[in-house]
Amino acid sequence: MHKQYLTPIKSWTLADVKLWSHIVFEETDENSKFHQCTGLEYIVKIEPNIVIVDNHDRVLEFRPKGFPVLHIDQHTDMRPVWSDGVNVGNFLRHALDTHFITKSTQINTEYSLLNFDYSSIELSNYILDIDLDFRHPDMSIEQFDKTIQITKELIKKAKVVTIATSPYFLDQNLAIKILKKII
Repeated sequence: MHKQYLTPIKSWTLADVKLWSHIVFEETDENSKFHQCTGLEYIVKIEPNIVIVDNHDRVLEFRPKGFPVLHIDQHTDMRPVWSDGVNVGNFLRHALDTHFITKSTQINTEYSLLNFDYSSIELSNYILDIDLDFRHPDMSIEQFDKTIQITKELIKKAKVVTIATSPYFLDQNLAIKILKKII
């Protein structure tokens, strides 16, 4: 069971993405250990089409309805939606079930990012959804610079870009460093 706290929204620049000292996510893990995570001071909207959030399910409110999603994340976020509602582990399943998005294509490894046939999709009609935990140190990304370059190119071509810093899964200082590399 987890609990989230809403982060306020601002229309700013990348320089305005800052950490907050307040708890934005609480979780009891599979070993019954309780975690409290801090996240971003604000959700930051960078014109014309980039939104940066801490908790991944917050991206839904910033997406246009009826578009497919290219999801770069080490987690599927496709768990069933039960009575506890929409959360970071099931928000994509919810979006598909409610026809908010038309399709979700996942890139969950370095290999799949480097070898995906991007010509098979029209990126200008896609929402690019990036979870920065994709580059968690445990992911052992060997071609880090190349994956950053590919991600930058995808960002340039996407209709809308949503980026999550994932406070439960990734140190937020590292998340901001990665964010500044891809934007």
